[in-house]
Amino acid sequence: MSPAPRTRAQRLAEAALTRIRAVAADWPADGQSRPSAGSSAGFSRAQYKARADQFPVLVMQAGLAQALGFLRAKAGDAGGGDNAYRRYLNDLAVVVGASDGEALQQQAIAAPLPAYRQLTRQVLDAAGWLKRFGQAYLGASADAGNGAPTAQEAPWTP
Repeated sequence: MSPAPRTRAQRLAEAALTRIRAVAADWPADGQSRPSAGSSAGFSRAQYKARADQFPVLVMQAGLAQALGFLRAKAGDAGGGDNAYRRYLNDLAVVVGASDGEALQQQAIAAPLPAYRQLTRQVLDAAGWLKRFGQAYLGASADAGNGAPTAQEAPWTP
């Protein structure tokens, strides 16, 4: 018998967990930032977690297109290396199903109103999962260990 079809929430949660685990593996847990490719400055888990915590509120206050534009502006040019804004934007886009942050923003700008509202809901759902898993895997208690939450804080896994 084949497994039951997965809901959209399950697919978003699985994709978000994969992205957050990659952030936890790529960026140090000790609060120190790692140098990013092509630049002398690095970014920490705390900065990424701050993006994940604040983005849903930004979407609700300013709208999806403006929130995505803000992230792209803060991310800088494409050759500027890796930073928390760019990483979060690209992770969000991948979770939603877009190729990258720029493609997601173009999709939001070009969408007619009904599609824009649906895309906003999808992005908010994906951002919610990134926020939840970010709190579990990138928070202060996760930094004390190996990047995984304690048994008391164990997140849902698909």
